[in-house]
Amino acid sequence: MLMLLPIVLALAASEPAPAASAAPATGTAPATSNAARPTPLTEIGRVRALPACVPIVAHANGAITNALDNDRTLAIISTNLHNTDYDKLNFLQRRNAIDALMKQAEAMRVASSAGDGEVKKLREYAKTSPDPKRQEELKTFADALGGALGRQKKAAVEFMRDITIMRGREEATEARDLMQQANPVPPGAARVLAGSQQQQQISAAPTIPPLPNYNKQLQYLGDTLDGLTHGIQTDEGLAADHSIAATSGC
Repeated sequence: MLMLLPIVLALAASEPAPAASAAPATGTAPATSNAARPTPLTEIGRVRALPACVPIVAHANGAITNALDNDRTLAIISTNLHNTDYDKLNFLQRRNAIDALMKQAEAMRVASSAGDGEVKKLREYAKTSPDPKRQEELKTFADALGGALGRQKKAAVEFMRDITIMRGREEATEARDLMQQANPVPPGAARVLAGSQQQQQISAAPTIPPLPNYNKQLQYLGDTLDGLTHGIQTDEGLAADHSIAATSGC
């Protein structure tokens, strides 16, 4: 009955983050329909790197590792948001499941900040490079990788904000219900207050909108994260295209 995280965690940890879907070839479609997928971002090999480039490769791989870890975490969060039946979980089970997702989003935020520190080092190397071509390649690589990490951080922060808002609405609804249960209106008093004064009080009282079902709310958040993933993949693809030129030939 409990459809929570372990199976999805194991599945997502063994697979790379999903790539943006390419449009199927039809033979008559315009060129934009068959646009190639972004180049997959991978760690830069050290075998051919000259000694002078080793510091650049180290910082580049540090940022790439953070970005790829975030890709996997984002895929795990999205998969759980779409595939877990939150409406069938009891209060404690649902809270634990969402807490786990919040911890993963926080890990994404922290990793993005760490990766951004590595990107800043790459930008410093770009500024001091004596070769204009390598300077341009390294800056393009660093900016693209920094863009991917920035988008990942934005996804994590927005997800945590949306969950906090959802929980605030839930707690407000629960507090209202508890107050009504603890302070029921006596039958006699209810008849006395049935006049115009009661109607004025009711119309002036703030209303708390009912919560939609949990599956609908959380699947919507999953769709939002999936939408942000396309921009991340585009930035990572640009970084991958410039990674070798940016880190070799020193």
